[in-house]
Amino acid sequence: MATTHPVALDDGAWLAHRYDETIDGFHFVHMPRNIRSDAIFLSDEYMPQDADRQILPRAQCDDQAPAPAPLHFILHSGFCCSTLLTRAFDQPGLATGMSEPTVLRDMVGFRRRGGDPARYQAILETSLALLSRPLEQGEAIIVKPSCIVNGHARDILAARPDSCAVTLYAPVRVFLNSIARKGITGRLWARELFIGLQQANRMDLGFDEEQLFGQTDLQIAGLAWLIQIRRFSELAAEFGADRVRTIDSETFIAEPAKALQGVGQLFSLDMNHQTANAIADGPVFQTHSKFGEKFDAERRDAERAAGETAHADEIEKVAIWVETVAAGLNIAMQPNAAPVS
Repeated sequence: MATTHPVALDDGAWLAHRYDETIDGFHFVHMPRNIRSDAIFLSDEYMPQDADRQILPRAQCDDQAPAPAPLHFILHSGFCCSTLLTRAFDQPGLATGMSEPTVLRDMVGFRRRGGDPARYQAILETSLALLSRPLEQGEAIIVKPSCIVNGHARDILAARPDSCAVTLYAPVRVFLNSIARKGITGRLWARELFIGLQQANRMDLGFDEEQLFGQTDLQIAGLAWLIQIRRFSELAAEFGADRVRTIDSETFIAEPAKALQGVGQLFSLDMNHQTANAIADGPVFQTHSKFGEKFDAERRDAERAAGETAHADEIEKVAIWVETVAAGLNIAMQPNAAPVS
């Protein structure tokens, strides 16, 4: 573990990576922009092993953290180009983009293990303050939490009244296609997501445990998707259109410059038509957001078509089933929120 120089809390390159409840402290990793750009997600498996690491007690973080910069969120359903959207906003002088910082998952774990509510709230507020440190002065911070954090999104927005969120989702058939073509990895991910979302704030879906146990992987994936759509609607209803708006992945990909400008306006960024077009026409949209290889809309369509060919019957049957469940629960198949404009 490299420890060549101490943490400077006024330096956003020192990423607040983990919260350790056993010592009531935060683990920091030194990750300037040129290193972060190579990390798909801000988790250990994507971080350089020789990066500088330090630990600070929470009390010191509370005492020495600088005034926070604007902090906004991309809440997402999974498999909806959310990593691409985050990378698009990670522009020097404009915003610092953070894709799935682990410290927010640590907040979920702390609460799930029965952590004291008052302590959870205090730790969450410190975590958000630490995330509110840009890589360059004048930048906003755009955080894309992992899907498992969606169950705690209300806590986050309530703790940061100046924060806004865009809810980005894939239509149900697109979502199920992504799960199916990723094989057992995608199906296990969907089951784990369903469990985590229900543990955060259980939603009555009309099924008992035995009925849930008897459902297929894609059915559980469909229920996880439905939970998130309903939660996105609830966030929009509580916090209003000034703070929460929505967009689907297909609209984003079809008109990326328009989407960037709309999200930028929600986040109060200096994102004019020229800037949005330059980003949409640039390398971020020509490479795979997770693997770095050449990847564009045509390649994306080809991958989706391959999934439809292999799993079309299962996807369509489950999609119709999800629509039926949603109708029975009076849940719309898209978030009931103002669209990004």
